Amino acid sequence: MNISASKTELRALKVSLRDSISDSDREERSGQVCRHATDLLIASHVGSMLVYVPFRSELDTRPLITWAWENGIEVMVPRSLRGSGMMELYLFRSWNELIQGAYGIPEPDPVRAEKCRKDVVPDVIWVPGLAFDGKGGRLGYGGGYYDRLRDRMLSAVAGGKKTPLWIGLGFEAQVTDQVPMECHDLRLDGLITENGYIKTGF
Repeated sequence: MNISASKTELRALKVSLRDSISDSDREERSGQVCRHATDLLIASHVGSMLVYVPFRSELDTRPLITWAWENGIEVMVPRSLRGSGMMELYLFRSWNELIQGAYGIPEPDPVRAEKCRKDVVPDVIWVPGLAFDGKGGRLGYGGGYYDRLRDRMLSAVAGGKKTPLWIGLGFEAQVTDQVPMECHDLRLDGLITENGYIKTGF
């Protein structure tokens, strides 16, 4: 089986597993993940972060966002541009700044939210996904948005910006032995599930 077919098969499996988690279990597990994430933010003395707003059966990041607001951490959220396959980053200060964006995903309203400069690099980037492994492997939704964001961040880092931490957020049910990866795929620095933080090596 080629890598593309392997990815398609794994996506279908992990979507099914994630969708099968009950609402109450998803809330409890999401809370555990968010608590582990706040521990990492405190230990790493983070001042800013980029985070997704949950969609469908994704891990709920709202407790993490609320905690960051309450503790003076600058929160940014992405807005997907379907035409270019790129993402714009916006400062996120209130839930009422969200609208339904590309693919139905909650995203910042470009009218009400403040757009970040292109060279802004958050201290931590929380990355969603369908499957993860312990070596930094991640399987996304196939659009390549985070891969392109990684390339943009690398350019900013080359210009003197601090390298961000790329940390996956997911349920333990989404972890697999090995995610099929291609050379252009984003590899993560770490992964947080309800069981805690894993620093990945690659």
